[in-house]
Amino acid sequence: MQNFKNLKVYEEAFRLSKDIFEFMEDKQMSRRAKEQLLASASSICANLAEMGAIDSRKAQNQKLVTCIGEANETEYWLDLCNSLKIIPQREHLNFMSCLVRIRSMLCKLKKSIERGDDDD
Repeated sequence: MQNFKNLKVYEEAFRLSKDIFEFMEDKQMSRRAKEQLLASASSICANLAEMGAIDSRKAQNQKLVTCIGEANETEYWLDLCNSLKIIPQREHLNFMSCLVRIRSMLCKLKKSIERGDDDD
């Protein structure tokens, strides 16, 4: 695996994680819900970083499954925060647009690893 920081999906996921952290900084909401949202968003990047140290395609594939799961969890928390009017519709749509793009990139990377492509 190449350096995880060179992966476009890592760059996108890092940016989304940072944007969510900055946006949520002063929001009044359940501490638990805020922690869950921030944890799931940052876990996408963290798991990609961990994947960079793994040689086994099977283990890399599993890390990507975990990343996709974290993206799904992030979507849930974003939807909940939007429905509770913690995240306004415009910001929700922006976050979701990025998240959908990231999830698509994760799925493509997963397929690439499954095929054994060298240009991940």
